[in-house]
Order: sequence, then structure tokens, then C-alpha cells
Amino acid sequence: MKKIICILTIAAVSFTSCKKWLDINQNPNVGQEADPTPEQRLPPILAQFVDGYESAGTRAALVTQQLATVYVNGLAAYEMSRWNSTAASSAIAGWPWQSWYVNTAVNIQPMIAAAQKVDAWHYVGVGKIMKAWGFGYMADYYGMLPYDEFDDPKVLTPKFDDGAYVQTKVLALLDEAIADLQKTQGAIAPALSKGDYLHGGSATDWIKMAYALKARFLLHTSKKAGFNPQAVLDLLDKAPKTDDEGAIMQYVDESPATSTVQAALQYVNINNNYRPTKLFIDYLTNKYTGAPTGANNMEDPRAALMIPSATDAGGVLVRSEGVDMASDMPKSGPAASDARFITLRKNPVAPKPGDKIVSTGSWYTQRGGKGLLITNAEMRFIEAEMLFRQGKRPEALAAYKAGIRSHMNTMGIAGTTIDNFLASTSVVQNAQDITMSHIMIQKWIALSYSPEAWMDMRRMNFCADAGGNYNEATGVYKGFKRPSHVMAEGYPNPTDWPRRCAVPSYEINYNMVKVLEANPNAGNPTYMAEPVWWDKP
Repeated sequence: MKKIICILTIAAVSFTSCKKWLDINQNPNVGQEADPTPEQRLPPILAQFVDGYESAGTRAALVTQQLATVYVNGLAAYEMSRWNSTAASSAIAGWPWQSWYVNTAVNIQPMIAAAQKVDAWHYVGVGKIMKAWGFGYMADYYGMLPYDEFDDPKVLTPKFDDGAYVQTKVLALLDEAIADLQKTQGAIAPALSKGDYLHGGSATDWIKMAYALKARFLLHTSKKAGFNPQAVLDLLDKAPKTDDEGAIMQYVDESPATSTVQAALQYVNINNNYRPTKLFIDYLTNKYTGAPTGANNMEDPRAALMIPSATDAGGVLVRSEGVDMASDMPKSGPAASDARFITLRKNPVAPKPGDKIVSTGSWYTQRGGKGLLITNAEMRFIEAEMLFRQGKRPEALAAYKAGIRSHMNTMGIAGTTIDNFLASTSVVQNAQDITMSHIMIQKWIALSYSPEAWMDMRRMNFCADAGGNYNEATGVYKGFKRPSHVMAEGYPNPTDWPRRCAVPSYEINYNMVKVLEANPNAGNPTYMAEPVWWDKP
């Protein structure tokens, strides 16, 4: 990445007499780099990380077809929906990179160093978890990135490390973090609760999160020879098992009704250009090939919370249609004014009786909502997948249902409603009937707007067969097709699918030599269809 150096040019004067003066003068009214304590450093690290992570999820949702956009020529999000993450859409594809490196990663080691000075081992452990989490998901997102040299002040053009190498470093960091969080804090160390608003100072919950991350990263290698489902299950045994043990960001909306400042991040990210897709609605309403069905069907109670509605001319609420990404519509639409496709932001924010409802909004985009970073629901779906791989179908069915229940609990759906839905024929009831597709589609719903949904789709090869061709009979994500407006230069063959995000323009512009040393194809559009290390046998 580019590192900025400020150079002060001094006129030809005697510098000797000035040197001492320059050395001793520090403004006592301005904080110095070494001043902030661990508890002061952690809150902004968490905030900046969540911004980048949830933003990466919004962008991944355009790739996984959870989100569509209105047609605006040159709109960066529209480009991402056609799987174009090249420099032309760097405002979209590049933000997770900038948010991680510039706003978050560079601040973690100073926090760790400050914590070590006072034996604040819990802050050291949390710092290592955040470093591992950030570099781990970014390596999976982009395929390669600077790791070893990213914060070396002597290196202006850091080398790129492959994701496989980064994962070894990440897993080691998580082991170190677990050990640090189990240590006794020093006598003058600040309590973790003073800086931790994600887990309220619970070292136990942070340890569980470290195991959850280890399970995630190991899960990504499911295509590799020797993958061991039991190893993942062993990690899950030490990961979150209840809804309150997950990592969930609770936003507090303190802004005026007309402002987006301080609103939930997905409210800010998913602006009025975004619309739900047909695939998203089909999955929520069980309208896909092989969906559970029978005599006692019941609509998923999450549908009303996640699919926006608007009042028609007669004042009746009508649910949004979904944009069919495989149809011709994305080539020139939908138009922002097309009332069939409703924005995901609630409008009006606080409707009064008789007001026209432009949109009821979505649970994920509500102001003062929640950011689901790591959840019990995700852990249960991973468990279901591992058990299914082991041939333990009754246990896999139970975990699949537990994942659905957990996600609905987090959304605040009443327990009796959840019970009724889980007992309906809209959910798999017999162990012999459950498939990998059932498990993964429900996980896809529970991981709405999460980077992990894209990790899963790549592992499962989308809805393609072994040859890469769309095949609804054998594919996992039924109905997921290449968009009609797909970027032809990047995906010229019908077997080409989105496998990684393009190298951000910052690196292309200022560090291209190192980029090409790591991957000579990185400057070509087809680079985006090139599998990352774990996405191939």
C-alpha cells in the first residue's frame, strides 16, 4: 500500500542550534502517539473494524445476489452486481481494504504494546484476535495481501503474501490470543470492560470467538484433500453455543430523522439505490427447486421483516418484487422510479397515520439495528454441514433447525411463531430428506450481508457442477445464475464465477510491481474468476 511521507525543506541555515529546540518541544495540549491507554485504543479499533467488515458484507451481497441496484451507468455498486470489482469500481471494492489497513490494522500493534507495558493481557489477546480476524477475512476476500511488511516503516512498497500463508499466521495468532486471555491481568491493568463494548469485558466470550474464527477459517478449506469435519466440530465445542455469546454490534441511532449519521451501518451502506433480488425473495419464501413443502406450509416469519413493502394507490401494503438477475432487466434497469422494486430503507422513518409508506424497510437496515458479526446461528449451520458430511443426518437436521431458531431469536421473532414455523412442512422434518442445499440456503439467509456468504458460495461452487456449468440438479444454491449483465471481459466463459475481489486501485497505482510479483495475472479482468488457495482441490 502507499505510505505517505511528509518532507520538510529547510533553507540553508545553521541547523545545529535548532536541533535541540526541535527535540524538546512537544505541545502539552496535544496527545502524543504513546499516550493512549489500551482501554482508550480498543473502542475505535472495534468501530473501524466493524465498519470495514460490514461494508465488505454489503459488497459481497451484490456478488451473492442478496442485493441488486437500480440502473445507473457507472454506479460503482451496479458494477459490483455484474461482478466487476476492478479499479473502475474501487469506491466499492476498495473500501474494505482502505478501512482495514488505514483505519484499523495500523492501530492494533500500538494497542498491544501499550497493553503489554501494564500486563493488560486481555487487551493483548483481543488485539491479536482482531488482527487475525481482519487479515484472515481480507485474505479470503482478495486472495493475497501485504502481511509481513504491511506496517514496516522502512518498506514503502510491501510485498504481497498469499492467503495460504496468511492463514497459518492467523491461526497462530488466535492460539496466542486464547493463551493471553487466560492469563491473570496485572495489578494496574485496566479491566477489559473499560474498552470492550462488543462482549462487555468478558474474556470468556472473546475466547469463544477465537475458537469460532478458527472454525470458520478451517471450514474454508473444505475442498482440500484431508479436510476433517471432526476437527471443525471440536472447535465448535469451544465456540459460542447461545445467542448472547455471539459477536453482535448493537448500534445506537442518535441522529435526526433525516440524517444517516450514527445510524446502523447497513442503513448507511444500503442506500436508496439498492433493491432485493428475486433469489433473495425466493429463498425466504421457499420458491426454489427442492425447497421443503407439504400439507402444513407456513411462510417464513422473517420474510415480512426482510422484504420491504409499500402502500399502493389504494393504501394497501404490497411486498416488493425481486430483481431477477438472470433476466434482461439488469442490463438497463430497474429504474429508481419503478414502484415494483422497493428500496430497503424505511421511509418515512416515523410514519404517521395516513402517510404513504414508501418502504417498510428491512430488519438489517433499521436505524439503531444490529450488525451480526459472529452468531450462534452461524455456528449451528456449520455444525449441521459437518454432521451432514459425516453422514449423521438426524444430528444434522437438529443443528439445521437450531440455526434457524437462533437467527429468528436474534431478530426478535416470538417463540411461539418460531415453534410453529419449525414444525411446519416449510422446514425439513425428516432426517432422510435433508440435503446440503437445505442447510446452505438457510445459512445464506442467516448470513445476509455478510462476507461469509460469499466464502460459502465459493466453497460450494455456487449452483454449478464439477465442470463449472450451471446445474440445478446437483448445484447447492438453486437458482443462482450468472447475471445477464455480467462483465464479459472478466467472465468470458459460462463456467467462470466470482472467486475473488480485484486488487484495489491503491495498490495498482502505487505498488504494481509487488502485485505482479505475487500474481502476474492480477492486472487482468479474468483475475477475478481465479480461485483463491482454498477454493480449489
